[in-house]
Amino acid sequence: MNTTGDNYLRETAKMCPFLEEKRLENELEVCYERPELRRVSGAVPLLNLILGNELHCVFPETTKLLKMLITMPMSRSEAERCFSILKRIKTFLRNTMKD
Repeated sequence: MNTTGDNYLRETAKMCPFLEEKRLENELEVCYERPELRRVSGAVPLLNLILGNELHCVFPETTKLLKMLITMPMSRSEAERCFSILKRIKTFLRNTMKD
């Protein structure tokens, strides 16, 4: 891997202690070498390809990483939106209560 890729890998491993850094690095190198995996664009299609071909035993760390990426929100806006809606509901309920 190049130095930028190494930095990303180190940071990812630091933020996700459940990942084995060295094993993930080896798996990603194999993924980059395989043309059928390189052609896939996006985390969801790649995970579907790995699971569909039962390669999750071969790439366990990559599978964990992809599952985490797919379930993690890309921004805080979704959570903030939920709190905003909750605030409106609470305000409505407060306004409709009787003394």
